[in-house]
Order: sequence, then C-alpha cells, then structure tokens
Amino acid sequence: MDIELQDLLEDGDGYIEGVDAGGVSFGGPEWHGLRILDSRFVDADLDGAKLTGCGLVDVRFEGARASEVAMVKSSLQDVTIAGSRIGAAQAYGGRWTRVRIDGGKIDYLNLRGASINRLEIDRAVVGELDLSEAKVEVLNFVGATVGKVILTGASMKRVDLRGAQLQGLESDPTSLKGVILSGEQVTDLAPVLADILGIKVV
Repeated sequence: MDIELQDLLEDGDGYIEGVDAGGVSFGGPEWHGLRILDSRFVDADLDGAKLTGCGLVDVRFEGARASEVAMVKSSLQDVTIAGSRIGAAQAYGGRWTRVRIDGGKIDYLNLRGASINRLEIDRAVVGELDLSEAKVEVLNFVGATVGKVILTGASMKRVDLRGAQLQGLESDPTSLKGVILSGEQVTDLAPVLADILGIKVV
C-alpha cells in the first residue's frame, strides 16, 4: 500500500525527518514551506506533486516517477535524484546547492531564475534544460545527453558542458560568459554560436 506524504509529518509541524521509505506518494494537496530532512525515498510517486517554497536537505530519491512535478521557489541542498523518470520538472525561482541528478531521464527541467551552486548531471538524459535568468555558480555534466540548453539572461560563473552530448543551445552573447565547451562542441555548434554572436558566415 502506498504511503501518503502527509502520513510522514512529524506531529503536523510541517517537517519530515529521518524517513527511509518506498512507494511514497507526493501528490495531493499543495505544500507550502514543508521541510524534508535526512530522508531517502525509493520508487516515490511524484506525479502532480506541488512543493512551493519548501526545503529539502540531505534527501535522496531513487527511481522516482512523475509526468509533472513542481518545486517552485523551493530550496534543495545535498539532494540526489537517481534513476528517475520525470516528464516536466518546474523548479523555477528556487535555490539548488550540491544537487546531483544521477542517471534517469527528465524531459524538461525548468530552472528559470533559480540560484544554482554545484549542480551535477551525471549519465542522465535531459530533453531541455531552461536556465533563463538563472544565477549559476557551478554546473557540471558527466556523460550526459542534453537536447537543448537555454541560457538567455543567465549569469554564469562556471558551466562546464564538455561532459554533455549537447544537441542545441539558445543564449545571448553575454550569457555565454563562464561556459566551457570542448573543441568538438564548438565545431558542432558553430552555426548556432555564430548566430548568437551576430556573426555572418558566407
């Protein structure tokens, strides 16, 4: 029998701590300000989850699934999302610190306007990664496949795309500052980069 998220609340005080459970359903009511600490969720059902302004610290998801999940303006610190299958993840305006996406697939990851410090995408497939208007300190890819990265209006300190099989890029010239590409990627993306920089190739 699936466990509902509200069943795990500590005395109704708006936080969950020290949970190690399988099959937890995060759907249902919209959660505001919920804190989840030092927990592990296996095969969680995140479909329809609405975590607004919530805080997750030292949390691991393994084999999570969702067609759509919302973590709008939420804070994730020391969080791992492993082997999960997610359609659309709406996480704009949030704060992600030391977050790792390990394997699995996310069709659309919306981090517009988010503050990101140390996000690693490792051996995962991401259809579209939207970092528009985001502030990114460190972002690394390791053996990942990314359909498209959107950087328009973003402020980037170090975004290392060399470990990504990158199929598309959308940006403005200023937002490319801080991006690291391999020589092969520069060659593959030459027409796109020329267009971004306003270079006419004849």
